[in-house]
Amino acid sequence: MRYAGLVLKGLFVLLVFLFLDYTLPSRETVRITNTYNRLTDLGANRMFYADTGTGAVENAAGQRDIRFIDTVKPNGRPRVYRNEDTGWIWPPYFKYDSSNLQAVATDLQSTAGDPRWVSVTSYGWRVAWMTIYPNAVAITPVAGPDSDPLNWAALLILALLGLLLLLFWRMWAQFRQRTLGPAWDRVDARADAARERMAERRRGLRGWLDRRRR
Repeated sequence: MRYAGLVLKGLFVLLVFLFLDYTLPSRETVRITNTYNRLTDLGANRMFYADTGTGAVENAAGQRDIRFIDTVKPNGRPRVYRNEDTGWIWPPYFKYDSSNLQAVATDLQSTAGDPRWVSVTSYGWRVAWMTIYPNAVAITPVAGPDSDPLNWAALLILALLGLLLLLFWRMWAQFRQRTLGPAWDRVDARADAARERMAERRRGLRGWLDRRRR
């Protein structure tokens, strides 16, 4: 049971980490090389794309017209983003300006010979074999490839989550001390009394049996 509990705790921590890693915003310095729309087939990876409640439209074949932004990192590795609205649906980025963001990305395109570096704020993962792309949320020009803007949004969210966790822990500790502790003491006292009564009955029974044998 001890090992099962440790495994469950480990799985819970892993799920929380994956949830935060996917949902929290990240920032990367890249160079935009292309912007375009593409009909994309959605299947098992549908959960990693915008919900239809945000206004996303699919054709009869289950394809969706999605905006994409191709970029290149300073080390030369490609990084592809999708550009979809999130609306009021999770994650709560309340993004309704994907058209404007696409226009900004198109305007900031550059070549390797004359690069223009930008910081792209996004959430999500890039998993090539599942055709999953991070969703771009904002694009900000930066001075150069070595620029590394502080991801203050993620830090603020983590700080708030840590504060809430600490508050919950304090409330739980007080609840245990004021409510569960006394209740458990009463249960323990009743159990001790019951064990004592059983012991007295056993002693009485043994005494009666001893007298009968005589």
